[in-house]
Amino acid sequence: MERSRLFWPVSAAAQAFSGFADWPSIEDYDRAVGAGLPVAIREQPPRPKRRRGREREVIEVSGLYEGRIHLEGWLPTRPRSWHDFFNLLVWASFPRAKRQLSARQAATLAQWVAPGVRELPGRRTREQDGLAILDEGGLLLLVEAGAAGEVREGLAGRAAGPVAEAIGAGRAVALLFGHAVYEQIARGGPPVRAMTEVLEVAGALPREAQARVALADARLHEVLEDPESFCRPETFRSLPVEEGVLLGGPG
Repeated sequence: MERSRLFWPVSAAAQAFSGFADWPSIEDYDRAVGAGLPVAIREQPPRPKRRRGREREVIEVSGLYEGRIHLEGWLPTRPRSWHDFFNLLVWASFPRAKRQLSARQAATLAQWVAPGVRELPGRRTREQDGLAILDEGGLLLLVEAGAAGEVREGLAGRAAGPVAEAIGAGRAVALLFGHAVYEQIARGGPPVRAMTEVLEVAGALPREAQARVALADARLHEVLEDPESFCRPETFRSLPVEEGVLLGGPG
């Protein structure tokens, strides 16, 4: 968590693992943060090997990744995986939003996978793409209602300056949500942009960090309850994942 100040939304969850000198086990994950999650944590089983000449088995939605989370109530997690570790931290930090997101993803699977099929369709729906972008590469921008217009205008014009100014003035706060973005920073990858979802709030933003995380969790949960949300990825806007922008520096 010391690599970047942008890790602050998941730092409270990460603190549960501060005493480990090596990778925690899946059981350690569950003991550390499992009590606060709406799903259980289990090791992801290996994919079954297909034997030559043997007919493929019928695909069940409950056997797919998103289906296991929502329908069976457990989060498939690989040991010693940065990607899955950060996914766990996001679940622990934004449990309501992640639960609603998994419900949406499972619903799209049920529509996408016809009963009795033995192969997945070749192309995902636009809703599946949009939800995956949020899940993997999303950034939440809590914005006071009075500053929302300027922030949206800046995003529409791909200008980070108005966003950084609103953050610097205390009228907006940026919270990384996508676990792939956290992984990218942790592994020292090249600079990336994150799909940005503006979440308007009435009144002043809370000052305390965990109150901001809880508010973002609640607001994103509300947005995800709308079945039309995140269905048009072509309308998404993004910001550079840079401390100077997302913590309120010059754009």
